[in-house]
Amino acid sequence: MQISKEYILKNSRRWAVYGLRLGLASSLAIYAAHTMGLQFETQAGVICIFSMLTTSKDTLRLSVSRLVSFIITAVAAYFLFQYINEFVAYGIFIFITIYFSEMMGWGAALSANVVAGTHFLSVPDFTPAVIVNEFFIVLTGMVFALIFNLFRDTYSMKDQLDTEILVIQSKMQTALTGIADYVESGIEKGKIWGEIHSLEERLEHCIRISTEFQGNSFTQDSDYYFSYFEMRRDQCQILANLQREMQLIRNVPAQASIIVEYILYMSRYVTELNTPDRQLEHLRTIFDRMKEEPLPKTREEFENRAILYHVLMDLEDFLLIKKHYLENQKNIPKF
Repeated sequence: MQISKEYILKNSRRWAVYGLRLGLASSLAIYAAHTMGLQFETQAGVICIFSMLTTSKDTLRLSVSRLVSFIITAVAAYFLFQYINEFVAYGIFIFITIYFSEMMGWGAALSANVVAGTHFLSVPDFTPAVIVNEFFIVLTGMVFALIFNLFRDTYSMKDQLDTEILVIQSKMQTALTGIADYVESGIEKGKIWGEIHSLEERLEHCIRISTEFQGNSFTQDSDYYFSYFEMRRDQCQILANLQREMQLIRNVPAQASIIVEYILYMSRYVTELNTPDRQLEHLRTIFDRMKEEPLPKTREEFENRAILYHVLMDLEDFLLIKKHYLENQKNIPKF
């Protein structure tokens, strides 16, 4: 991936805030462990960083799995290191830790338990106090990760996504207008296909932001943005596919004016919550109208008209994607 100046400027603030959160949380975790007089205090900072690399929701799930898996592996370690040669005991301990982690889906919690095993191996006398020490190391790291993971600017992310919805809507309307001009004249006015490609890239960026928002917001509408931008991306891909079809048209048929009129009509309703039932009904009347047209007289006319008919089918898919999305959408936020 080529890193541009624009990319750095666009993300520098986010990187700085992210690094500051990790650095501060990790330092405070180590300081807290040091204040409590815990052995292997720096491990609290490492566990904190491992936990903060996930989203807020994932951090909660990871914290629970870490605590439960630690209890299981600590009990196993206590009996192993008490009665078996320490090096053999460590190998068995790692086997049990990995086995239970894989069986329960606790792979993300594996690293902390493995490091705990090395601590158990390194102490001269393995006593219950060693397990208690390690438990508080894990707990301290997770507590600071949980606290600092809550300090995410989800409000500005939500505002950004709300703004993007309007921008994407406007750009998609512009794209449809450009496609209508292309159907009518057979000439690309402006850079309509390049703009559609840029719109696809913008939608991928919006999906990444909405995924982050989804993982860090606890509101009921947190899933809405991801599904919305995914729906728009699918629609945009249909518009991009129209380029290959319409470039095959040699001479614009007379029936093209019907499609141009419909695309311009349809573009007015590319809004966030519009249910495209009326647009689909209107499209079906156009299909019926196309069937009543006189049969083509030449092979070229037949091929061109077939392409136009296929364009209408693509537009139908464009509308059905929105219809199915709204039918399956449960949490539509009120703006």
